[in-house]
Amino acid sequence: MSKIKETIMARQNCPETRAERIEKNLLNIHEELRPLLQAWLDTGNESDDTMYAGYSLNSLKQDYGMLFTGALLTLDWLIRDPAAAQKALREGVR
Repeated sequence: MSKIKETIMARQNCPETRAERIEKNLLNIHEELRPLLQAWLDTGNESDDTMYAGYSLNSLKQDYGMLFTGALLTLDWLIRDPAAAQKALREGVR
């Protein structure tokens, strides 16, 4: 079992099949976000206030109730397609 999948399952109480899908997406995140993922894997750190298109890891977790991996993947979306991601967040899509 990979470290990413194992960590997702352990820290987020996630079933294996869902953890596999999350892992697949995390393996392709924007290079700018890779240090956040690595810090989470290494130390469990889930806090960061760096802003991407008006949102941060912390704001997504606090304001939208996202878990770390969901917030990180949302930041990836905000980097890759900010207009669509911002619109979805404004309209309540998580």
